[in-house]
Amino acid sequence: MTSPAAAGPGAENPRVLWIRKRRAAVLIIGGDFRRALPEFDALAAAYARTAGSSSTDALECRRQAAYCRAEIGQSAAALKQFQAVLDQVRQADGDASPEALDLRRNIGMLLLAENRVPEALEVLQPLHEDLNLGYGPNHEETREIAEILARIRFAEG
Repeated sequence: MTSPAAAGPGAENPRVLWIRKRRAAVLIIGGDFRRALPEFDALAAAYARTAGSSSTDALECRRQAAYCRAEIGQSAAALKQFQAVLDQVRQADGDASPEALDLRRNIGMLLLAENRVPEALEVLQPLHEDLNLGYGPNHEETREIAEILARIRFAEG
C-alpha cells in the first residue's frame, strides 16, 4: 500500500512517513499488532534518522511499538521499551507531563498484568499522587488509578 508512494518522494519523506504512521495506526485499531509492530519499529528508526531520536514522532512510534509488544505477549520487551521512552519524555518534559503520566500508567498496568504487584504499586502509587496534584481527585484518570490501588489493597487483605 505504501510502496508506490515511497517510490516517488522517498521512503523517509515526511509525507510518506505520515502515511505509513497512519497505516500502522489503522493496523492497531484493527487489532493486527503483529503487523503493526515492525512498521512502528521501522518508523521509529526513520524518524530518529530524520528528526532525531527524541523527536515527538520517534518517541510516539517507539511507544506504539511497545504497546504492540505488550499486546502480543512480549511483556519484558514492552516494559523495557516503555521505560526507555519514559526516560526520554522525563528528560524533555518532566515526570508529570501528560505523556509521562500515560507512560507511567502503561508501565504500571503492564506490571500488574504480569502479576508483579509490588513493582506495579511502586509505579501506580506515585502516579496517583501526581494525577491527584495535577488533575484533582475527581478527574477520571485519578479515580481510575485510585480504584485500581483500592482493588490491590483489598486483594492483599
